[in-house]
Amino acid sequence: MIRGFLIFNLVFFILSGCRSPEPIRIEVSPSPVASTPKPSPQPTGKTIAINIFQLDNQCNEFVTTKERVPANQPVTQAIAKTLLKANSESLDVAGYRVRVKSGVATIDFRPIPKARRSLTSLANCEQLALFGSVRRTLTQNPALRIKSVRFTDRGQLIKPQ
Repeated sequence: MIRGFLIFNLVFFILSGCRSPEPIRIEVSPSPVASTPKPSPQPTGKTIAINIFQLDNQCNEFVTTKERVPANQPVTQAIAKTLLKANSESLDVAGYRVRVKSGVATIDFRPIPKARRSLTSLANCEQLALFGSVRRTLTQNPALRIKSVRFTDRGQLIKPQ
């Protein structure tokens, strides 16, 4: 599990009132305080089925599991469920923010202050488990309507290896 990874007690905001050709969706974590990951336990109301991708223990291939996520917050909950399954004990991330615009999801990770390791210092397999799993989960589920994924660290672009 990604140690101390993410605040999943997310506050979800969807910008309204913007009148652009394609709406911008923003889903935000409340603050950069570490806590245990908490995707929605059993979604109530309308849900959608998605595949969650996870890298196997040998770092060879992605394995999928079916999950149900709330239809009103599918992207954030898909990320939460994916990160819950990710496997890195040494990564210290307090939370993340998600912005979706024109089919491009930008995930801005919020590292814990004075973290032992940065996202860019992860081994290749760790990066594939983290970034690859999230990218596949978002782009391989047509219901999420995500074409590509960008990762940032407090606004600075991360280019996974």
